[in-house]
Amino acid sequence: MMTKMLQAEMSEVKFRLLTIVPIVILLISCSAETKVHSDEKEVSKEIVPALSYKVESDIYAQNNINITYPKLVDLPNDTKEEVINALIQAEAISILEYYSVGLDSQNSLELDYQITYKSDKFLSIQYIGSAFNKGGAYPLNVFYTTNIDMDKEIKVKLTDFLEIDEAFVQELKNGIYKSYDDNLNLREEGVMRDFWSGTKDQDLLNDLKYADEADGANNSGIFSYLTQDSLGISLSIPHALGDHLEMEIGYEKLGGNIKENRLWDSIRG
Repeated sequence: MMTKMLQAEMSEVKFRLLTIVPIVILLISCSAETKVHSDEKEVSKEIVPALSYKVESDIYAQNNINITYPKLVDLPNDTKEEVINALIQAEAISILEYYSVGLDSQNSLELDYQITYKSDKFLSIQYIGSAFNKGGAYPLNVFYTTNIDMDKEIKVKLTDFLEIDEAFVQELKNGIYKSYDDNLNLREEGVMRDFWSGTKDQDLLNDLKYADEADGANNSGIFSYLTQDSLGISLSIPHALGDHLEMEIGYEKLGGNIKENRLWDSIRG
């Protein structure tokens, strides 16, 4: 009798273990999974900063002129949103004067944009496309930029970021070439060295001081933009070479040229 009772108790204990152990393992597994997901969430907050606005597209269209430009939405401050969007629009269409496209129906301009840097403190916009003037032999490849200080609600220029000197000119010449067209590579075609050797350092130094101006002072058509890790410079070049040339310089190579201010702190931080 005792043996049968003992066997019955052992069977019951075994049944309970078979029931309880999987539940315990499942709970431990769920806890570990929750911890992993929690860690991933914390890392994501550090890598992807939350922005206080979104970007939509707007367009200026008149005859054969079409300029697509960004429009900020959902900024916490409606007045700031209105001011910055008015600034973006004005900068986007200012190219009409620069290229003397005007509103003649026989002229055309097609431009789109790309945002290369976006934060709550700073916005960097590229515009790229083509323009054709009545009587011209060929369309021109167009490139220009707008950099905006979000706090001050103003456009900023290259000289607001950097001290322009001979050291910067050399870093620019040694920068990373960025082709805007898969079918165009000045470095592979062997003309990059010839272009730079024919460019006088002093002339380039003088021209860089007028970068990002939208008037006749910027007669070399130099514009700047920022990315997550580099400063980009665009220069006008002969049409046979593509009309414009973009070079990028890593922030770590700018050294003493960087003007220490809160704008750079936000970009590099």
